[in-house]
Amino acid sequence: MLPTNILYRTFFIRAGQYGTAFTLDIDGQEFLITAAHLLDEVNGSKEIKVLGNGVWRTIAYQVVGAGRGELDIAVLKIQERLTDPVFVIGAKFGDCYLGQDVFFLGFPYKMWVDYGPTIAGQAGAFLKKGTLSACMPGPPKALYVDAINNEGFSGGPLYYFRNGNMQDPYIAGVVSKERLKN
Repeated sequence: MLPTNILYRTFFIRAGQYGTAFTLDIDGQEFLITAAHLLDEVNGSKEIKVLGNGVWRTIAYQVVGAGRGELDIAVLKIQERLTDPVFVIGAKFGDCYLGQDVFFLGFPYKMWVDYGPTIAGQAGAFLKKGTLSACMPGPPKALYVDAINNEGFSGGPLYYFRNGNMQDPYIAGVVSKERLKN
């Protein structure tokens, strides 16, 4: 099952590489979250391209958070809102459990789906399902998922349904298969 709140927050991006990003609201401010290895570099202000209505739109951003060591994440402050704040989603992984179904979205091999007016011209992501097979408390914290992560899913949201309740989704992490070096 793919919650609308997550679908509307997931974007096909182009920066240093093609991949996926998603938005989260924190204290009323929207941030774009992605895998750090997709960006040209993770310091300073840059631009990122987001696909919408079949056109790549350029959006300015500033890196406000980045993972260290093998933590492949970048938190970007963007200059415009991409997601209507009505599509609320929380982020945590403290109550995930081993063997749980988890899901992730992305754009494998630069492919996307046109869902028509349903998602307002936004590129439609592909959905994958896996099993949470291991958890490393850190540092860095890591979730290991038994699933196939094709090129293009990096940067996408990894989510689960708390206690199996399909009405209670949470983002648990950011998809990456990249191993970064210190």
